[in-house]
Amino acid sequence: MSEHMKTIFDFVKPTRYRYVHICKECDQPSFSNESSSEEVCIRCGGNAHHVTPYYNPSEDYGLDVDYYAITMMYALWKEGLHQTQVVFDDFYRKAPFVRGVGEFSTELGGYVAFGGLGHLIDTIQNLYFNESDIRYLREQSEGFDEAFLDDLRSLRFSGNLHAVEEGNLVFPNTPLIRIEAPVWECIWIEAMLLNIVNAESLVLTKGARIKTIAGEDGLLEMGKRRAQGRDASVYGAKMAYIAGFDATSNVKAGKKFSMPITGTQAHVFIMFHPSELEAFLAYADVFPQKTIPLLDTTDTLGSGLPHAIETAHRLKEKGYEMTAVRLDSGDLAYLSKKVRKRLDEEGLEHVKIAATNDLDEYTIASLKQQGAKVDIWGVGTKFITAYDNPALGGVHKIVARRPLDSEIESGSYQKEDWVALIKISESIEKILNPGRKKVYRLFGDDGMAKGDYVCLDHETLDGKNEILLKHPRNPLKAKRIRDFKAVELLKPIFENGELVYDVPSLKEVRDYHAYQKQSFWEEYLRLEVPEVYPVSLSDDLTDMKNQLIHEKREG
Repeated sequence: MSEHMKTIFDFVKPTRYRYVHICKECDQPSFSNESSSEEVCIRCGGNAHHVTPYYNPSEDYGLDVDYYAITMMYALWKEGLHQTQVVFDDFYRKAPFVRGVGEFSTELGGYVAFGGLGHLIDTIQNLYFNESDIRYLREQSEGFDEAFLDDLRSLRFSGNLHAVEEGNLVFPNTPLIRIEAPVWECIWIEAMLLNIVNAESLVLTKGARIKTIAGEDGLLEMGKRRAQGRDASVYGAKMAYIAGFDATSNVKAGKKFSMPITGTQAHVFIMFHPSELEAFLAYADVFPQKTIPLLDTTDTLGSGLPHAIETAHRLKEKGYEMTAVRLDSGDLAYLSKKVRKRLDEEGLEHVKIAATNDLDEYTIASLKQQGAKVDIWGVGTKFITAYDNPALGGVHKIVARRPLDSEIESGSYQKEDWVALIKISESIEKILNPGRKKVYRLFGDDGMAKGDYVCLDHETLDGKNEILLKHPRNPLKAKRIRDFKAVELLKPIFENGELVYDVPSLKEVRDYHAYQKQSFWEEYLRLEVPEVYPVSLSDDLTDMKNQLIHEKREG
C-alpha cells in the first residue's frame, strides 16, 4: 500500500494502545494503555482530557460472535480448561444450487468454490477485544469476573490454521479448514469465520456456475443495490471477479480490491432529457469512447434502436466507434436477434449487444439455446443474493482435543495424545468424521481430478500407486485409482498465531480458480444432475469412526 493510502491505524495500532486522550483545550490526541492520565498536553500544556477507547471501527471484530460463545468461553475459563488444545474442522454437508430433472431421485453431486480466505486472514490478524467491548461485557447480567475480562484484553488467535486455497473447489463433508488452537479461541472465532466463509463461498460458487455458462462472453457484476448490505455487495463483487467476471459496477469494491469497474447510463439519464436521441447524443459527447445506449426506455425496436444507430453514425463521423447497446427488458432472445440484424445492416458489426434483467446461469443457458445474439451479460440480483439458494450450511465442529488431567491420571491417555471426538446423529449425513485429518486430491496423468481422499493426519500416500476410493455411506460404490499424483489440499495459513502463508493477489486467486476449475470434468460442473465427485475416507479413519459410534451407542 502506498504511503498516501495509509491511515492513522497503520501507524498507531489499536492492538498496542487501548485509549486515546483528547486535550479539552486544543484537541491534541495522545495514546495510552491507561484510562486516566495526569500528563500535560504536549501542545498547549493543558491537563484535562477526554478519554475514549481507541479502536478501528472497520476492524471491530471482538464481539463478532453469538453470545453463547462468550458464555461458553467463560464457563471453560472458570473450569480452568479454556487453554486446552483442540482440533476443529470446517466443512459443508450439501452442495448448493444443484437440482435434479424430472423424476430423478438418486444422489446429486455439486461443488463449492471456496471463497473468503483472504477476508478471513485479514480478520484474524486484527482480532482482539477493545475497551468498548470489555465495558459492554461488564454490563451484562452474567457478572463476568474482572480477571476473565482482563484475560480477554490480551486474547489473540494463537493457533494453527490450515485451509484449502481460495478459489479451489471443495466437496461435501471434506474439511476446507482445520484449526488447532486453545478451545476458547476456536469457540470465539466460530461465528465470524462461518459468516465470512459461508457467504463468500456461496456467492463465488454462484459466480463460477454463471461463468461456466457464459464462457468467453463478457460478464459484468452489477448487484450492488440488491445485496444484503454494504459488505455483502463489496465482497460479493470480489467473488465475482475471482469467478471470472470482467468487471463490477461497484465502485467501492473497485477501489478496495483494485478491480476493473464499469458503468454507463440508466433510464433516469434518458428520462431526464427532452428526448431519447438528445440523451444518447449528450452522453456520447462526454464519453465518445465508451457509449452504450440503453434501448428500452420507450420502445426498443421502434425508438431506442434507431436513435442508437443515429448516435453511432454521428460518433463515426467524429472518429469514434460505439461500444455496445444494452437490452434491459422484454424478450431478450428475440430482441437481440433483431438488433444484431439491424446493426449489421448499418455497417455496425463492431457494436456489441449487452443484456441485463434478472439473469442467472439458467436464464443465460436458455437464451444461448434460443440463439440470442448477446455478447455481454450483466448479472445482478440473482448473483449477489445467491437467489435460488441463499445460505451455505457450512459448519465448525470439534473433532479432537488433548486429554484432560483426569484421563492422563487414569492412564487412558498420554499428555501428547489426541482424543478423537464424534457427534452422533439420527441422520447419517450429520455424523462427524472424527480426529485430526488431512485431505489429498488425486490427479491422473491427464491432469484431471480423479477423487479426494480424507485420512488421519499420521497417514501418508507415499509409495502407493493404487487406491480404492470408497463411497463414505454406500459400500456398493467404489472406484479404483492407479498411477495418480496426490496433492495435499490443506495448506498452512497460520502457525502459532503468525501468518505463514504468502497471500496471493486477487488476480492470482482469479487465475488459480480458473486453473483448478479446468481440472474437473464437465460432468461434475454441469448445472443439472451433476455427477457425484468421489470422496473417500481411509480405512483407518473409517475404522476409528465406526469404533467411536459403537462406543457411544454402547455407553
